[in-house]
Amino acid sequence: MFSNLVGLFLLIGVGFMAVRLRVLPAEASKPMSALLMKITLPATIFASMIRPYDPSFLSLGIAALVLSALFFPLYAALSLPLSRLFRVPQGRRGMWCCCTTFCNNGFMGFPVAYALFGDDGLILAVIMGIPFNLLIYTLGAKMVCRDAAPGDDRSLSLRSALLSPIYGAILLSLIFYFAQIPVPGPILTPIQHLSNVTTPLSMFVTGMNLAQGRVSDTVRDRDAISASLVRLLLFPVMTWALMLPFSILDPLVVGVTLIIMAMPAPAASTIMGEQYGGCVQLGARVVFLSSLLCIVTLPLVALLL
Repeated sequence: MFSNLVGLFLLIGVGFMAVRLRVLPAEASKPMSALLMKITLPATIFASMIRPYDPSFLSLGIAALVLSALFFPLYAALSLPLSRLFRVPQGRRGMWCCCTTFCNNGFMGFPVAYALFGDDGLILAVIMGIPFNLLIYTLGAKMVCRDAAPGDDRSLSLRSALLSPIYGAILLSLIFYFAQIPVPGPILTPIQHLSNVTTPLSMFVTGMNLAQGRVSDTVRDRDAISASLVRLLLFPVMTWALMLPFSILDPLVVGVTLIIMAMPAPAASTIMGEQYGGCVQLGARVVFLSSLLCIVTLPLVALLL
C-alpha cells in the first residue's frame, strides 16, 4: 500500500512541476478537471461494475453505505464544538466546519481506492459517495452559509448534483450490474481505455492545483492548519477507533472507509463559498494545505490497517 501511495504522489509531483516549469499553464487544470469528472471518472465507475453478480458483495456495499451515512453526520456534529475549541472566528467557522466534515472523495478518493484496492475498492468508495453527495450539497452548503450575511440561508441545488455525470454513471452501472446486461466488446473497450486514464489524470491535476497556491500564506493561517489536521488526522483516527470493536466488518470495507475518510478537504467547499458568501480564502487554503499534507498523512493513516 505504501508503495502504491508513493507512486500516486509522484504523479502529483509531475503535475506540480509541469506548472512550475511552465510546461503547461495553470489554467489547463480546469478543462482537465472537466474531462476527469465528466468523462473518465464516470467511465471508471461503469467499467468497475461490469462483473458477474455476487450476492455476498451486496452485504459489503450495504456496510459501506451505512458507515458513510453515519460518519459524515457524526463529524458534522463534532465540527462545531471543535471550531470553538480551536477559536475559529465568526465569518470563518462555517467554512472550517465544512472543510473538516467532508473530504475529496471523488476527485482523489475514487482513484486512490481503485489504485489500492482494485475494482472492489472502487465500487465501495462509489457507494460511500452516495450519502456524501446528498449531505455536502445540503448540510455542507448550510455550514458555508453560516459565514454569509444574516438571513442568507440558501443551499446548493441537490437536483444538479443528482443529475451529474458521476451520479448517472452510478445509476447506469447499478442497472447493468443487477440486471447482468452484457456490454458488447466494441463499446466496453473504449470505456476501459478511458477508465485507465482516471487515476494518473486525477493525480496530475491535483499537482497542477497545488502549484497555483502560495505555501507561505497558507502555513501562517492557524485556522487552515487546524482544519487540515482535523481532516487528515483526527477524524481518520476516530474513524478507525470506532470501527475497531466491530470485528464482523470486512477488512476491505474497513480499508476503503478509512482511506476515504483520510482524504483532504473537498474542492467543492470553495465553490460553495463563492456562490453563497462563505469564506473562500479559508476554503482555498484548507484545500491546498490538506492536499499537500495528505502526501505524508495518508501513508501514516494506512499503517492502521
